[in-house]
Amino acid sequence: MLDTSVLIAHESGRRLEASSLPEEGYVSVITLAELEAGVLAAGDQTIRSRRLATLTRVSALVALPIDAAAAAHWARMRVRLAESGRRVNVNDLWIAAVARANGLAVYTRDADYGPLAELGELRVVTV
Repeated sequence: MLDTSVLIAHESGRRLEASSLPEEGYVSVITLAELEAGVLAAGDQTIRSRRLATLTRVSALVALPIDAAAAAHWARMRVRLAESGRRVNVNDLWIAAVARANGLAVYTRDADYGPLAELGELRVVTV
């Protein structure tokens, strides 16, 4: 599962090591929503165009939905985080839950998923 941070790296000029990415790319519908919000919130046409190009490119990937299995993983991870005194952004928690429900690791550019990896709830690959 590709995290939003990986998908926007190109638009912000950050390089990715392609060999560290999975052969098959999946995204969550949450990532599509985040990218769409980025387009709508763009401050000028140049930024809007760049973000729209990213959204268009990402729309070609398989977008996995939130289903009952993902909801169950989300609930368990949320409770485990609370019990450990840790927090994860709600969108990242949903992305993690969808990944977990589909047996996928999350590929990311940031440390937001660290608490879930530390609890053994998620495989995280930093790229």
